[in-house]
Amino acid sequence: MWERVLMAIAIVGLGVLAYQLILQAQRRRAARGSLGRAATGRAAVLAFTSPTCAPCKLQQLPIIDRILLDWHDKIEVEIVDVTEKPEMAAQYGVWSLPTTIVLDAQRKVIAINQGVAHEYRLREQIARANGAKQMLDRRGEKEWQPS
Repeated sequence: MWERVLMAIAIVGLGVLAYQLILQAQRRRAARGSLGRAATGRAAVLAFTSPTCAPCKLQQLPIIDRILLDWHDKIEVEIVDVTEKPEMAAQYGVWSLPTTIVLDAQRKVIAINQGVAHEYRLREQIARANGAKQMLDRRGEKEWQPS
C-alpha cells in the first residue's frame, strides 16, 4: 500500500516539476521575443486571442477595454490573433488562450498570464511595468503615481 502512495506522490511531484520547467521555458522564450520590439517609453500589453476563443471575447478583451479607459495614454495594447500571426505566438511561446503578456517600457517581460487575467491583477502588473507606487483601480480610490 505504501508503495502505491509513494509512487503517486512521485508522479505528482514529477508533474509539478515538468510544469514549472515548461513555464520557465516560456518565460525565456517570451523574453527573447520581446527583445525585437522597439521601446516606446510606455508599458505594453500583448493579448493573444483567436476567433474561436470564447473566454478571450467574453472575459479578457472586456477587461482590457476597461483598463484602457483609465490608462489609454500610459500603456499600449496589441491584440494578437494567433490564426493571423502564428509566428508571433510561437515567438512568445504562447500555448494556451487567452494569454496576456505585460511588457515594461524597455520591453522586458513583467508578467505572463495564461488563461483569463483578472482586472485587478492586470492593473497591478501594468502599474509595476510603469514603475508606479500605487495602482489606479476602477473606482479611482488610488491614484496612479510614477515613482
